Amino acid sequence: MVRAGPKLMKTTGAGPSRPIPWDPSFEDQKHYPHFDAPLRLSEIKKIVNDPKRVASNAFFPLIQYEKKWQPFRKPRGEPSETGEPKRPSKKSRLIRYAARRDAYIFARYRRILSPLYELELEKRDIADVPIAYRKIQGPTGRGKCNIEFARDVFDTIKRLGDCYVITLDISKFFESLDHERIRKLWENLLEVRSLPADHKAVYKALTDYRWVDRTEAYRRLGYFGEKLTEKGEKIEGYLTPFAMMPKQLCSPAEFRDKIAGNGRQPSIINSNPHQYGIPQGTPISDLIANLYMVDFDQHIRNLATKSGGRAYRYSDDILLIVKACSDQAALNIEEDVRSTIAQFGSEIKIKEEKSSVHHFFPDGENQAFRRVTGKGANGLEYLGFRFDGKHVFIRDSTLSNLKRKMTFAGRIRANRHKRRYSNRTSEELIESFNFDQFFQSFMRVEDFDTASSVRQWTFWTYARRAVEAFGPRGKPIDRQLKFLKPDGRRQIEGELRS
Repeated sequence: MVRAGPKLMKTTGAGPSRPIPWDPSFEDQKHYPHFDAPLRLSEIKKIVNDPKRVASNAFFPLIQYEKKWQPFRKPRGEPSETGEPKRPSKKSRLIRYAARRDAYIFARYRRILSPLYELELEKRDIADVPIAYRKIQGPTGRGKCNIEFARDVFDTIKRLGDCYVITLDISKFFESLDHERIRKLWENLLEVRSLPADHKAVYKALTDYRWVDRTEAYRRLGYFGEKLTEKGEKIEGYLTPFAMMPKQLCSPAEFRDKIAGNGRQPSIINSNPHQYGIPQGTPISDLIANLYMVDFDQHIRNLATKSGGRAYRYSDDILLIVKACSDQAALNIEEDVRSTIAQFGSEIKIKEEKSSVHHFFPDGENQAFRRVTGKGANGLEYLGFRFDGKHVFIRDSTLSNLKRKMTFAGRIRANRHKRRYSNRTSEELIESFNFDQFFQSFMRVEDFDTASSVRQWTFWTYARRAVEAFGPRGKPIDRQLKFLKPDGRRQIEGELRS
């Protein structure tokens, strides 16, 4: 078993060498509304490269909102009272984002820690285990994306022939990270006995984070509230269009009075009450989450290598490919991973409904599979794709998300088109609607693949690259997408006719 305590390079007590100053570019600037004023590039550079200013920085609370959506896929199970399949329950995700000045500081300290983390991975010979949130070059020199990562896994399964694939998913990963462990790992990475004042300020802002609900903040500041519809009905909504929201939401005095509770109203600022958990949305959070798992990554690498296989971790998704001799041997390895992860914090838990063990074995020129336990009756699901030993498909939930986004975007675009050309008939509206442009632009790849090298792709570019990358195995992807555009067109035409 791996020891859960941090065991990085030996602490010397000497301070870290002075990092190279960061010279931010226009692409690094943030333009979303928040509590602080926008900063010029020269101001950003002075602040983030000055440890004293970072140490004394008063970090604003994060702004939080809940993103909700309705999955489109039909779940298996009991039908509804009408006999139709029950709709899956709505899903949600909390989005938190830092004030601009704070985000620049987080980004700067990510740049300081990232090379040290990469060096530690090289020393341990585990650079191929954590694959999320890092710039990993492919054969062409371009950064790898989920397509290449999934192909690596499927190719390894093919190469090993007879093997078991174990997948596990950590529940609420970022929200479960132990603060004391983070601090010790951070200190060891810098080779210091205690964090320097500037690093400590960043650490405290990340672990003792504060946040405000976006709607409540906008309500306090007069941007959200009761208004009348065109029919004279009272509803709640934005009093200032979101696109016209000022970049600085309020003055420091207004922040103190209306947000922090120094005035007549109570504070609406919430604080993290636990000794665990970091917000997922800051520029440094992903690096800290990867650093947190460095000992675990070492363990699963050793475990998989001992069994003649490979180990991968994509954020909270764990995957091991092993040459086990039986189902029980594979289940024993899975149990080893479960018991080990439990040592990395009292709140670290495995999400049972997302775990699986599959057995792949030769079947003529291809492979076949059988599910030993857990999810994946139709094959191994990984990074948006599904593999059955012979073919690669886009995962059902990925298609569900695509349909949801297409429906939402199509409704907005159709209604905007109707308002702009209100004097046209339904058929004229349909004739003048640019369907090709809509399908090319409505969904950016960054929604489901964080690799910077693919963020300007559309889903269609991504799907085409996937078919190319997987070769003959990826041909079913074309069939999966065959009716997507016709369905989207019918939905938009319906909106234009309504």
